[in-house]
Amino acid sequence: MLIILRFNRVDDQTPRFSFVTVYGTAKIYHYRQNKLFEWATKIAKRYMGKAKAEAYGRRNSTEGEVLVRIKPTRIIAERDIAA
Repeated sequence: MLIILRFNRVDDQTPRFSFVTVYGTAKIYHYRQNKLFEWATKIAKRYMGKAKAEAYGRRNSTEGEVLVRIKPTRIIAERDIAA
């Protein structure tokens, strides 16, 4: 397990523009493929829907992939900033 102290930012580059910046402590987990598949499928189900979850789970649990968990200490978010 590797611990990273930094921040992560997600930008939506389509007009009206939105972003989220997360500050916190990130931990990188190197799981075996079957455990990583479980996590990747669970996350995919939430964001891609049940129908696509298994396909995205397989795609995102190949050799070399990791799971990153962030314990946020500060979150800044703005949406539609050019509205």
